[in-house]
Amino acid sequence: MFLVRYSIPFLKRLILKPLMLKILLITISSIMMTTSYASNESLNSITLAVEDNWPPYADSYGQGISTNIVRAAFASVGIELSLHVAPYARVLYQVKKGIVIGGYNVTRQASREQQFLFGKEVLLHAQAFFYFPPNSEKAKSYKNITDIPDGASVGIIIDYEYGDIFDKHKHRFKLVEVSQQKQIISMLTRGRLDAAIMFEAVAQHTLESMHLSTNEIQKGPLNHRSNIHIAFSKFHQHSQYFADKLDQGLMNIKQSGLYYKLLKYESGNVVSKY
Repeated sequence: MFLVRYSIPFLKRLILKPLMLKILLITISSIMMTTSYASNESLNSITLAVEDNWPPYADSYGQGISTNIVRAAFASVGIELSLHVAPYARVLYQVKKGIVIGGYNVTRQASREQQFLFGKEVLLHAQAFFYFPPNSEKAKSYKNITDIPDGASVGIIIDYEYGDIFDKHKHRFKLVEVSQQKQIISMLTRGRLDAAIMFEAVAQHTLESMHLSTNEIQKGPLNHRSNIHIAFSKFHQHSQYFADKLDQGLMNIKQSGLYYKLLKYESGNVVSKY
């Protein structure tokens, strides 16, 4: 009744003032055309969040192996890539809230499946190992995560995924969360951690950047193998479209051989291919 009572006088005013009606229709039409144009434009480009601390995959500028692969994959299907570089925890937050449509480098595991949309094609594979202080004698006997004693201090990066098995064991450890790979290595070399988990290529690259040899820390058993993906927001209308385009693009550059060239270090060593 309220709507009927107040909408009739409003319509009468519009009828009495055809110029107002004409202006209203033109305005609505313009808005619809602008929205349609913006929508078409958005499908030709994408802005993704990328972490700033995972070299050689993504450095402080967001550049690295992962970005090279993502850019090439989207380019092969006519989509231009722009980057929003941020700490990893912020990348996840912004994608989760739909502030950005997607972000990488995210491990696809059970906890993330609930939060994000993933494509079918894997961006790349990466292996993470336990690392220990150089003089730790006990660490030499550890064969897997079950051997690491309860209460051990384990260094990890804030909000990183370390696999489903680690998620089941992490309650046993005293987790020391930091934001930088260099912090983990420094704490290991000073004996301030019992253990840490780092991705192999990242640990090697970080040691080199710190002018340290691989003997400065002790490599232990494998923690997990990660399937690295772009995680897309479940709250963005075009997420599935871009996930499908990414799958197509990744298949394109794998078939052409470009993908495998982009996987390599500057030194020519393949990062991970298992």
